[in-house]
Amino acid sequence: MKQYLIHLYERLHSSFWSVPLIMILAALALCAFTVHLDTELPAPPLLFRGSLQWFDLGNIENARALLSVIAGSTITVAGTVFSITMVALSLASNQFGPHLIRNFIRDRATQISLGIFLATYVYAIVTMRSIGTAENEIANYGISVLTALVLTLISVIYLIYFIHNVAQSIQVDNITHRINLEFQQAIEREYPDCHESTNKKVFDTKRLDLGSSWIDIPTPKGGYVQFIDKQRITRTTQNFQCCLKLNCHPGSYLHHWEMIGQVYPANNPERIIPAIQSAIQIGTQPTAEQDVVFSIQQLSQIAVRALSPGINDPFTAYSCVDRLIEGLGTVLYRPEPANCFTDSSGELRIICSKLEFSQLLQASLDEIVEHGRSSSVFMCHLLNALETLVEVCHRKTDKQALKDYLKRLNDDNSVFIKSKIDQQIINDKLVFIREKLKS
Repeated sequence: MKQYLIHLYERLHSSFWSVPLIMILAALALCAFTVHLDTELPAPPLLFRGSLQWFDLGNIENARALLSVIAGSTITVAGTVFSITMVALSLASNQFGPHLIRNFIRDRATQISLGIFLATYVYAIVTMRSIGTAENEIANYGISVLTALVLTLISVIYLIYFIHNVAQSIQVDNITHRINLEFQQAIEREYPDCHESTNKKVFDTKRLDLGSSWIDIPTPKGGYVQFIDKQRITRTTQNFQCCLKLNCHPGSYLHHWEMIGQVYPANNPERIIPAIQSAIQIGTQPTAEQDVVFSIQQLSQIAVRALSPGINDPFTAYSCVDRLIEGLGTVLYRPEPANCFTDSSGELRIICSKLEFSQLLQASLDEIVEHGRSSSVFMCHLLNALETLVEVCHRKTDKQALKDYLKRLNDDNSVFIKSKIDQQIINDKLVFIREKLKS
């Protein structure tokens, strides 16, 4: 249930309508409260006396006119805010790639800006409808009208902040910074400093004897694996006294004819298959909930576009590479993530399909190298960044993955770098890094 609530929160956070809808409902509740408060007060509020007497509207027509102006102006500005947002989304899509639109939609400042204007509009309309037609009833609506004025002033202030936020949000340094924060959060979640509980283990799954009978768990539909509810799967496999071996991980794309995994031993297929399928969420697009590669691909996409001839912004590519290497270094520094999960009695219940460091390295740099391997300056910067990984690369498999990637870069150097001098510089750097890996 916890994982489904997190998934629901992510969906609501990535939508334009959730925050404005909540604020509109809050405006309706506020309207009902202020109208009720005005009705219960036996006399005009003290705000309309003394030095603040200029708040007094005099008659009901003035109140209606003021609320009408507030409603008309706020809905107009709301349209302007929406238009500016669409321009920012279009710019982000063209400049940084369509996958980056998600980050602009998730921006709370944009959602709240749209919500505050719509909420003020709804409040003014409903309050205007609540005001009676009798001339002497204007005295009973002082707080309601004053609240509308306060909401209008807040809207004006937030309009200024919204314009500032849009100007900040389209700067590439701020975009990469936000993506990097999400990247680091994903690493903290999937690669913790230590295993949080004793039911998480690291085993060589090839040596596990699971038996000779199993049930294939088919994919209910094609799409991306958005999250895997391991707690729910553990309870299910414990109830049926079996073990699930997963063939996929969050971020994988499953075709409708593929298998999610296998259950050992084979028993109760008509009950266990739907139970396992319901614990794995498959959607039309990947999410950042459990997928480390999701943030990697966003940074990689920015770097690839920055290296394209149409944009030609190598410094942005350098920034993306540095952030990616920082994340990879954190992964190397942390212990291996658990690939086996047991129940409370110590029985093996889940065997996960984990991402190796070589896969993360390829996902981070393959596309970037493809577009920047003919630039000696970029390759030197990349090798300087990879050199820093040597200090935290201690596991044998991780060292081999880094060696294999350096060999690939060496092959690219001999083919795509035209200058012999640049080739020699890059080759010397590659030799130096390989020697450090041996020590």
